[in-house]
Amino acid sequence: MNVPRRVWIAAVTMAIAAVAGPVALHADAEPGWTNLVKGDGLEGWVVRGGGGTYANEGGVIVGSSVPNTPNTFLCTERIYGDFVLELEFKVDPRLNSGIQIRSNSVAGYHNGVVHGYQVEVDPSERSYSCGVYDESRRGWLQSLEHNETARKAFKQNEWNAVRIIAKGESLKTWINGVPAADLTDPMTRSGFIGLQVHGTRETEPMQVRWRNIRIKDFGLPDVKPPAGAIVLLGADGDRSAWQHPKRPGSPIDWLFKDGAMVVKPGSGSIVTKRTFGDCRMHIEFNVDDNGKKGQANGNSGVYIQTRYEVQILNSAGLEPADNICGGIYQVKPADFNMAKPAGQWQTYDITFRAPRWDADGKKLENARATVYHNGTRIHDNVEIPGTTGGGQPEGPADGPILLQDHGNHIQFRNIWVLPTK
Repeated sequence: MNVPRRVWIAAVTMAIAAVAGPVALHADAEPGWTNLVKGDGLEGWVVRGGGGTYANEGGVIVGSSVPNTPNTFLCTERIYGDFVLELEFKVDPRLNSGIQIRSNSVAGYHNGVVHGYQVEVDPSERSYSCGVYDESRRGWLQSLEHNETARKAFKQNEWNAVRIIAKGESLKTWINGVPAADLTDPMTRSGFIGLQVHGTRETEPMQVRWRNIRIKDFGLPDVKPPAGAIVLLGADGDRSAWQHPKRPGSPIDWLFKDGAMVVKPGSGSIVTKRTFGDCRMHIEFNVDDNGKKGQANGNSGVYIQTRYEVQILNSAGLEPADNICGGIYQVKPADFNMAKPAGQWQTYDITFRAPRWDADGKKLENARATVYHNGTRIHDNVEIPGTTGGGQPEGPADGPILLQDHGNHIQFRNIWVLPTK
């Protein structure tokens, strides 16, 4: 981890520590806190999954079970990354439930099923409330099997206070002021918050209630350039960091419109004037939909060192492949297809380790990359054995970043690179 990253984490840690004292839940907003339930409706929330129902009864969210339907989730429309979340719940002793954090629903992952971290609500005899489960993905990450104190803190048929802190790769939970789960997991950095009504075969409706739901939001990681980062495209539209590879130093033909740089089809790909070796990179993009099929629809790519391509394509809902969005072209499909539909902004956060060479120019180690797509890790330290697709030949010299013109009107914004050596 580089020094600027540690500085950023330290700043967030200090901010979180300021609010990480004893649990104190209030319906009224305090400075820095935002209530997630407003008025007597469900504004800002959307139902996903099965047929369970939700209602706002005087500021209390009431979830009711419906027999023979999948798990149902009431999800925030907004995405969160690092935060402190507080709420209270009261649940029917027969009904399992949960609180989703950093969760997602995309067409390419099991037809849009809600998946991600779940802080358990468990009124059964095992009493795992506030253990952490990975919904529709990996299962238990940390139960309360070895935390008897936390299991005993749950109050049957009463309101229970929950505190959740998500900071970087750290997830911590408390139930009624008692520490419950404490784990480190790098899988997902951001997502929505959700309230679960678990599927059941019981014909009699069962209910789970939540109240005083509030959040202290510390923002999405990797969005703002950290100290030492080189901004390649900011909100001001300055494109001077880029050039046409065959016309060094001349202005690029790509346009800047409505806060984004837009590919001008046929004008050619663009490259950075600077070269990069080991680095972290953040880039936001928005694909178009021209009605064509396959590689002709929303195609572009991010070439690291002009050699190694992370594919961009209009490919929401498709099975992962190396030539769709998120794929390392000709090397490896994404672990999950996290692509959003055309017209929605998406993010890549890439950690790149350049190949290693000896003094005679012999390659000793291949390039490697870790890639997060829309906040979920889709490649974990993947080895890239050589140039991909139309990439330039490998060599010991650093190389520029290339954004590909593949004939589509792809938009880009908020691009920065942090060298790490």
